[in-house]
Amino acid sequence: MIRGLYTAASGMLLGLRQQEVVADNLANSNTVGYKADQSAQTAFAGVLARRVGASDGPMRGTTDQVIGMVGTGAFVQNVRTFLGQGSERETGAPLDVMLRGDGFFTVQTDEGLRYTRDGHWDRDDQERLVTADGGLVLDVQGNPISVDTDHIRVKPDGRIMRLVSTPIESADGSTVLEVTEEEVARLQVVTLGADDLVRAGKSQFMVVPGGTVTPMDPAEGVTFVLQGSLEEANVNVGQSATQLYSVARSYSSSQRVFSAINDTLESAVREVGRV
Repeated sequence: MIRGLYTAASGMLLGLRQQEVVADNLANSNTVGYKADQSAQTAFAGVLARRVGASDGPMRGTTDQVIGMVGTGAFVQNVRTFLGQGSERETGAPLDVMLRGDGFFTVQTDEGLRYTRDGHWDRDDQERLVTADGGLVLDVQGNPISVDTDHIRVKPDGRIMRLVSTPIESADGSTVLEVTEEEVARLQVVTLGADDLVRAGKSQFMVVPGGTVTPMDPAEGVTFVLQGSLEEANVNVGQSATQLYSVARSYSSSQRVFSAINDTLESAVREVGRV
């Protein structure tokens, strides 16, 4: 019966951890570039259940017989990040970019290199491209990207082009503007394995020691950089809400089992005391 308490308690702890994961996903369903977490649970090792009875024969004794395995509860084995594509939201802002396909942008922060799908950027007082929390967006050489104007074009291969307007006087005396493109930098895009990622913020990740960071070239056509759009969180709100309700019911069931076993033990102790 004591084992039953541990089994019920492990079910409650499992429910709490699952609720944390689902609730965190729901809380960040509007966070740009957020990638949902998924929990995987596994059971503790089972124990053999035996039936004990009187043995046959001239000598009194006992015998036992294996009747099966009894589970001892479950726990969250790991929490893994789901890297599926989020939906596209068009903003029209020249400094908003997103990745369609695999990959992450590379950002330099005070804590070190970070990788993100959040392309909602701005320019700081030094004309550098920065994320919403001040991280420096890096180019393929690992350097911060400096852009002195919002008049830029970000091409699908990650090249950032500065638009230069040059006035040209025509034959009839009127003046027209000729717009040319001047390459400023190229965004550093890398691919990472889900098992190598550690969350370092709402939509930023760091890599575990020994993790593999593979530079990728969007020009190959597998991944595209889109300007004027942002990637929404890849959280299915309806599915997550249903999952949260299901987890809450499982937690409640484990709690009732725990209370029932506890009450039974209390009754047993009181009865033994009377004898």
